[in-house]
Amino acid sequence: MPLTGQQIAKLADIIDQQLSPQALELIATDLGVNLNNLVPGASVKTWAFKLIETLNGRMPPEDGLLLSKLSSHANSVLRAAALELLKPTFLSPTGDPHDAIVLGRTAFVARETLRGRLKEFTNPSPYTTRVLVVRGDEPGGKSYSWEFLRHLAFACVGANALRLRLKNTNYTPRQFLEQAYHLLLLNTSTLPALSDDPQLAKIEPLINDFKGVLASLQNRYWLVIDDLNEANVTPSIREAAYAIAYAVEETKPDRLWVALLGYNEPIIDSDLRHIALDDAEFPGPAFVAKHLELIAQTTGRPLASGRAREIADLLFTKYPKLTREAMSQLTVSVEKMGEKIRMGQQP
Repeated sequence: MPLTGQQIAKLADIIDQQLSPQALELIATDLGVNLNNLVPGASVKTWAFKLIETLNGRMPPEDGLLLSKLSSHANSVLRAAALELLKPTFLSPTGDPHDAIVLGRTAFVARETLRGRLKEFTNPSPYTTRVLVVRGDEPGGKSYSWEFLRHLAFACVGANALRLRLKNTNYTPRQFLEQAYHLLLLNTSTLPALSDDPQLAKIEPLINDFKGVLASLQNRYWLVIDDLNEANVTPSIREAAYAIAYAVEETKPDRLWVALLGYNEPIIDSDLRHIALDDAEFPGPAFVAKHLELIAQTTGRPLASGRAREIADLLFTKYPKLTREAMSQLTVSVEKMGEKIRMGQQP
């Protein structure tokens, strides 16, 4: 994929610091670019910008060839920089991870409410919420939120994002807590045995133990409990997930945040009135059009809003009914279209 403006500036700075004019000129010649003809006698930094700009402007863009060459260079600093840029990371029109529109190769469209509320997670204080609830009865991106949570946990706070899926499981509340303990590297031997295990309703002893071991967490974690709206998830498991979230919001531990995906029960406890709430909804054509416009902006080749809407409408006409399967296929289509636009292949 073509480098963004910020990535180009960073790479040009590194090349300026690490290469002589002769070394850069040799690399450029190997890539079919005569820098001395383009900008005679310029500085290494100017040459580096011109080289990347020239490669970026080819159809398709060929800045990847430069990165591949630098990734095997004898200079370890250049090697590390190139290898980092070759990894699929995220694309943000502002550079802010909260505004990311592509995560690796996964499109993340719209969701402005979610983006805003998660700024409390990434800039925490002793008083900010530690709980996010993403709701929605219909298929519409609740589990899709996991990708964005994982991205922000890594990009902003260096936390480990852990996903506890409940679809096609048959956990008792104690087994559910055990799974959470395993993910958080907590000792399950402290969990008390229930008198009529597996007990389905009274989980206070389990939650009290959970509160007691939170101080022993060695790392920062975002625990994402997913699939709470699935048919196989029993009320007792939803109650247990809610109880975990309540305990975390009550104690506000330094190293744990919890997200409940698909928890659609009313939240009436006043102690949870400040948690982050998001109603997931699959983005319509207008949001997809804006997404494609933003991708085009990062390439320096703008896409007119009218044309972006035409493309989005065309993508949606293939899926007149947005079933779960259709949304999955449509997401892939949006991603492929975004990749074409980033490669300069505007339809």
